[in-house]
Amino acid sequence: MALIVVVEDEHELAALLKRQLEGEGHQVVVAGDGQTALILAGQR
Repeated sequence: MALIVVVEDEHELAALLKRQLEGEGHQVVVAGDGQTALILAGQR
């Protein structure tokens, strides 16, 4: 499946999205801001 980067600063919502997407078979990376998301996505 796809690698999905979730950018969300609200921890509970990010965790919910991560759990849901992983349940559908996706690999999920969570970042609290855009700059961190770009760094994490670049490492993959």
